[in-house]
Amino acid sequence: MPSNAEAAEAFRAIADLLDVLGERFKPEAYRRAARSLDALTEELAAIGARHELRSIPGVGEAIEEKLEEFLATGQIAYLERLRREVPPGVAEILRLPGLGPKTARRFWTDLGIEGPAELASALDAGRLDGVKGFGPKKIAQIRAALAAAGGPPSARRPIEAAYPVALRLVRALREEARADRVEIAGSFRRGRETVGDLDLLVTSREPARAFEVFSALPEVREIRMRGPTKETVILADGTQVDLRVVDPSSFGAALQYFTGSKEHNVIVRTLAREAGLRVNEYGVFRGETRIAGATEEEVYAALGLAWIPPELREGRDEIDRAKAGPLPPLVGADDLTEELHLHLDPDGGAAEVDRRIDAARRRGLRRLGVVTEGIDDAGRPFRLPEPMGRRLARGSSGPLRIRRLVELDAGAGAVVPPGTDGFLLRPSLRAPRPTDPVRGAPPPEAIVHVGSGDAAAARAWIDYAAAVGAAVEVGPGPDRIDPTWARSARLRGVPLLVPTGVGDGPDDPLGPIALAFARRAGATPGDVRNAGGRPPTAP
Repeated sequence: MPSNAEAAEAFRAIADLLDVLGERFKPEAYRRAARSLDALTEELAAIGARHELRSIPGVGEAIEEKLEEFLATGQIAYLERLRREVPPGVAEILRLPGLGPKTARRFWTDLGIEGPAELASALDAGRLDGVKGFGPKKIAQIRAALAAAGGPPSARRPIEAAYPVALRLVRALREEARADRVEIAGSFRRGRETVGDLDLLVTSREPARAFEVFSALPEVREIRMRGPTKETVILADGTQVDLRVVDPSSFGAALQYFTGSKEHNVIVRTLAREAGLRVNEYGVFRGETRIAGATEEEVYAALGLAWIPPELREGRDEIDRAKAGPLPPLVGADDLTEELHLHLDPDGGAAEVDRRIDAARRRGLRRLGVVTEGIDDAGRPFRLPEPMGRRLARGSSGPLRIRRLVELDAGAGAVVPPGTDGFLLRPSLRAPRPTDPVRGAPPPEAIVHVGSGDAAAARAWIDYAAAVGAAVEVGPGPDRIDPTWARSARLRGVPLLVPTGVGDGPDDPLGPIALAFARRAGATPGDVRNAGGRPPTAP
């Protein structure tokens, strides 16, 4: 069955092709429908089965027909017809980074350019020189886009796989290149589940040193392009990384622009035009005068908007909300005052216990929930060695309290051993969905290891959590719910459990990515069990 994301992508493709064909009003209607599809909290197929597609904002009769066709066949005849009307090479230009459909249309209709190869030849021949709208900066941008697309595109990979290498690049630029400020932009900063290329922005009084250090890093396999302010490299794992050195007066504008998403930025630029302004990676301009750009906050303020957290910038409803005033603060690392699902290495002994407790104290946690027995990933029962258990018992002192938790298999019946302070419930191969897993026992603290791969199972566990007042664990990997399901849970009133990663190594992605996923789901501290949700059970 086609997914919501696939439907939204098809409608964005329709909008882009309509732009290329010169349609004035239809493209925005399809983009509005795509944004609504992205924001859905349940599967499109379920809405279609209830014959309620018209209830989706932006879906009228014509779009409803196309959604029904897509659900039935996985294709939209209208989209295929548009693709036949636009030369394939023009569609390839659409995929070049930073070049939109209206620019592709100008190449095609005004200059007779029907593909990237023809575009490169036109640049070399100087055909764009002096053409209105194609100044030196725009031509340089087009050359950079062609250079960046010169090889196969980087495959998207899970954000947790990109996290360690991204941090190593940032550390090198801060410590070895002595950059004043370093930020990762793009889908990485927005906390998307997968990332493609990495975009790094720096301010530096020594730009040449930044490029020298960057290109000499052992992770770098190939230098694809270097200019006065930008370098593009390919890492050993095939990831493309763009490093840009930005003037401090434009850093906020560049960070906003390169963070995206594309849909969010299209709305921002439209809002600017309506206000008689122009916004790009260099700032916000009234005529030729820059009126904002040093910080993201002033960029948004110049457009009459409150600052929007990066994780929400997907072109859904965040712009309308920011027009009304500041958005509710999303959950942050400092809000997480408890860890409710910590596994210890059973071979680590007293040192492992002390290390985790020390890390919890340094972080200022109030409670540390340690799983002392349960079922491992292979379905085998485990129990923390007794010496480690005794060490845990002595760990509660001062503001930190240790909780002993048991992790129960949903298919094994809920039996909470004596001496434990609560339990977590996890699906299993025997019981991937809830039946009556807590008969004769209090409700679980949280449902953990749910995963997002089986949509029916994820929905069933969220329904169960809503019924019994349990939290659901969010985070990266195949055994936690992703931002889409986390948002669905939050809107149902189900609190989220956000792993803190307390005591993990500096490059371990669990804690930071789990937090990013919760923020991407729009979670405030009050939506998170181990932050500002239900008061914790006393040990």
